[in-house]
Formats: sequence, C-alpha cells, structure tokens
Amino acid sequence: MDETMETLTQGTPEERDEVFQRVWKRVMEGRPDTGGSPIVLNEDRMAEETEAHGSLQGEEETVRETALQPLAGRRAQEERCRSDFPGGQAGVLGENCMDCVPMLQEMIRHELADWREYQALARRAGGPAAKSLQALANDEKRHAKRLSAAYFLISGVRYWPEGERAAPPVSYLGALRRRFGEEQAGMASYLAGAEATSDPCLRQLFLEHARDEWDHACRIRSLVEQA
Repeated sequence: MDETMETLTQGTPEERDEVFQRVWKRVMEGRPDTGGSPIVLNEDRMAEETEAHGSLQGEEETVRETALQPLAGRRAQEERCRSDFPGGQAGVLGENCMDCVPMLQEMIRHELADWREYQALARRAGGPAAKSLQALANDEKRHAKRLSAAYFLISGVRYWPEGERAAPPVSYLGALRRRFGEEQAGMASYLAGAEATSDPCLRQLFLEHARDEWDHACRIRSLVEQA
C-alpha cells in the first residue's frame, strides 16, 4: 500500500496512471461496467481527451446554433413587432376608430382599382416593364389587404369590394401619366389620413403607404423615361 501511494504521489505520469487503473479494476471487480477508470492521471492522455471533448463540444455548439437560427429570427421579428406597438395605448384599431371607416372604405376601393389597372398595364407592356408593373400591382393588392385587415379589426366586417373596376383604357403612355398623378394623390390622401387619425396603428399604416405611393410614382416616372 505504501509503495502504491508513493507511486501515485511521486511517480511519473505513466506510472501513476498504470497504478490507478490497476486499483480501479480491483475496486470494481464483480460489479457491472468494469472497464477502465473514467479518471485519467496521465497528463498526455488527459490533454488528448480534453482536446477531443472540446472539438466535439464545438461541433455540438455549431449544430445547436444552426438549429436555433430560424427561432432567433422569429424572436427578433416578434421583438420588432412588440417595439413597434404603441406603449401605454388602449383600444387601438378598436371601436374608437369607427369614424375612420368611410375613409378606409375609400382607400380600399382605390387600392383595388389601382391593382387591377396595373395588372392590365402589365399585360400590355411586355418585357422588363411588365415585371415592374406587375410588382406595382402586387404592392397595391398588399395595401388593400392591410387596409382591409385594419377595417375588420375596427368593425368586425370584412370589406373587400370585388366589383371595383380599373380605369377605362387609354394609350400606354397616357395610362402611365395618369398613374403617376394617381400615386401622388394617393400619397397625399394617406398623409392626410395620418394627420386626421388619433389611432397610432392607423397612423403608422398610413405613413408606410404614403412612402410606398411616392416610391410608385418614382418608378412610373422611370418607366416613362424608358418608353
């Protein structure tokens, strides 16, 4: 026993490891899992196993981070939504906004008519211009959907007038000129709506649409320049 203790305390790393493994097997004799000791006294072996464990742990961290990326994106989006929502406000997009219902109806009708007119223009244009006009049509339909969602939250009624018709056809350039003026008028309408409402959610929606309408006008001007 003294010789064993002396080896464990004063022997070389290899000698200490060999003695410890021998003692471990004797202690665990007759019990399940009688393999080598999970404790390693040999510094070289310990370093190798530590490095291997660190490599495996790094791979596990990489896999875990990759798996969590979509979740992190959703959490970041949720945080942005919460930060955009007005603090300390109650009843947003509720019955207190009923006075905005006529204005919302008119905006929805305009957006649906614009959507259909841009679709018709895209079919007439062809080429790269058709893609630009179809993108404008998609924007107008998205506007109508957002406005319709706000209308439903306020009134409990879904307003989506399917019968809205596009403006009567004129020449291609004449239609672009009309659309240029309509987009500027739409921007002015949304800005006026943002000033008129006290609801913070509606104000934010109107301001976003006003910026989009100005962008649309600039894109139409570019199409006229390219025609």
